[in-house]
Amino acid sequence: MQTKLDEFNSWLSKPEGLHLEFKAARSSFSQNRDLPDYCAALANEGGGKLVLGVEDQTRIVVGTNAFKGTHQRLSNDLLNSLHIRVDIEELAHPDGRVLIFHVPGRPAGQLIKSSGNYRYPMRAGESLVEMDQETMRRILLEREPDFSSKIAPGVMISDLDPVALDNFKKKWVQKSGRPEFLDYSAEKTLAALGAFCDEGVSYAGLILFGKKEKIDRVLPCSEIVFEWRNDSRKVPHDFRISWREPFFRIYDVIWETINARNIRFPFQDGFIQREILAFNEKCVREALLNAVAHRDYTINSESIFISANPEACVVESPGGLPAGITLENILVRRQWRNRAIVEILEKAGLVERSGQGMDDIFGYTIREGKGVPDLSSTTAQSVVLSIPAAVKDKTFILFLEKIMEEKQTSFSFEEIYDLEQVREQKYKELLRKDRLLSLGVIEKVGRGRGTKYILAHGYYKNIGKAGVHTKLKGLTREQKKQLIVNHLEHNKRGYSHEFVDALGLKRSDVSNLLTELRRIKVIRFVGHKKNGYWELVGVDQDGTKQN
Repeated sequence: MQTKLDEFNSWLSKPEGLHLEFKAARSSFSQNRDLPDYCAALANEGGGKLVLGVEDQTRIVVGTNAFKGTHQRLSNDLLNSLHIRVDIEELAHPDGRVLIFHVPGRPAGQLIKSSGNYRYPMRAGESLVEMDQETMRRILLEREPDFSSKIAPGVMISDLDPVALDNFKKKWVQKSGRPEFLDYSAEKTLAALGAFCDEGVSYAGLILFGKKEKIDRVLPCSEIVFEWRNDSRKVPHDFRISWREPFFRIYDVIWETINARNIRFPFQDGFIQREILAFNEKCVREALLNAVAHRDYTINSESIFISANPEACVVESPGGLPAGITLENILVRRQWRNRAIVEILEKAGLVERSGQGMDDIFGYTIREGKGVPDLSSTTAQSVVLSIPAAVKDKTFILFLEKIMEEKQTSFSFEEIYDLEQVREQKYKELLRKDRLLSLGVIEKVGRGRGTKYILAHGYYKNIGKAGVHTKLKGLTREQKKQLIVNHLEHNKRGYSHEFVDALGLKRSDVSNLLTELRRIKVIRFVGHKKNGYWELVGVDQDGTKQN
């Protein structure tokens, strides 16, 4: 991207508004605060340009030294923080160096969250402000047009693949229990699915049932590419294949291709040898269905891309998350980008319209001791789902199974997700903590704001790390006070900072413990507040006990 000088000069005469922002930034510009705020605000307003090195009032080019020698890294930094790709251009203007940030507009129904001073910034006149609730609500209620329901130009019934149609009808019969569907003609089948009318066949019909040669001409981006690497660190692939065919012809073929490279992880369960596969069929199929149903088919330069290795199976689909879906709510909120495709997949029994299957993917990987799938590489341009393949914690699998057997119970997805957060020691508010506590699966440590949760003692004992449980469980309040007394007995006197070091607590928590001991006249404070110290009651200044 290269802006011509005359084009840039024309910007200087335009009024600064929602899509154009000038900043002098002669010496610097805050990378952690101002930069993400202005880029996020421009994206939330539909996109635009942030220009550094120009006075915003006079429009005089003054030049900027901001990000000199480092501006090439900013695009990647902004991608990581805002999840949008911002192209940065350095322009050698006759009056000084200028930096131009080309900010794309947000996807429909999606807010761009800043990592700076604001959470969701927007423009208000010449200033940035926090986005108001009404604006947020309006954006989140936006709906993208359903591309898959539109008529594909020049596609007729004769352009449909008989094998793909037959494969679908078999699944349709199995789901509905109506064998007469097998006798439906291609025209009657697509009409029943809402994928055919007098104008022709819809894009959903083309994507799911169209002949390869027709897809090649009309919608070549309707392609799925698979690459396999024996080592995740390798750049060249060891195997590659692509399919540009109707989905109902290749749905099983794709899984079989991936499964042919599956890896078995054996582990011992008592006297029984068990194993877990690297690629869980349910997870892979759900991820593939999600990609086909929710990708943006208007991005005609990119395909669905599946990359697998012994450590993970990564599915990348063009287009960001559907309108209203964020990384924070993806496990609980439902939305469809291509409703016509989803409805046909639902009739075949491949998806449930009530959900996206993401919770199934998370649930299976956690139950198999592989941890949580990773969506952190998702941007406004693509959804990237990395499903872990390697088993990280075999004991966790046995721990869950033992609890379910002993308690004669099962765990919901929310409970499994909570347990994984506890296993990883990510202390946040749990969704189902009361039931997990009552089952004895987790234990509560601390109180108030310092409350955290850990897995039960049995888990750590089984992995030979009972000491870790003791460390996580921590000392009781009485044990902490006894540690203070022991310190004073050994050192004769003690200072607050020493107790903070010994107990690993905040100064305020240590202060509460000292106050309790002083109240019951076990210790006393000697000297002034700044340089005073604590000692045991009944001990002389020389450290000897009083009679």
